[in-house]
Amino acid sequence: MAWSSSRRRERFNPDWERTRKIVGERDGWCCRQVVTDWNTGERHLCGRPGNEVDHIVRAGNGMPDDDSLSNLQVLCSYHHMLKTERESADARVERRRRREEAEWYSHPAFRA
Repeated sequence: MAWSSSRRRERFNPDWERTRKIVGERDGWCCRQVVTDWNTGERHLCGRPGNEVDHIVRAGNGMPDDDSLSNLQVLCSYHHMLKTERESADARVERRRRREEAEWYSHPAFRA
């Protein structure tokens, strides 16, 4: 979903720009995604320049986001895109599971 058609912005903290700046400065505007070196297995931070502040744990079911500093991190565009795609896929799977469950329980055998 593109930002132009998203309603997510309506749930933003009115002080978001200030919060974003604090998080960016705290993280040095460097990507905080942990990556694993395929050759050595060593884990380290991506460290590329980051310009996107991300919620580590995403709010669900239309709830407001947790804008506490401990739930925010800077990510580069690449890692933010990957994380967003993963969260979107997880949400689609959950919606499908709920639809299938609702269809299952709509069977006449489950009606009172």
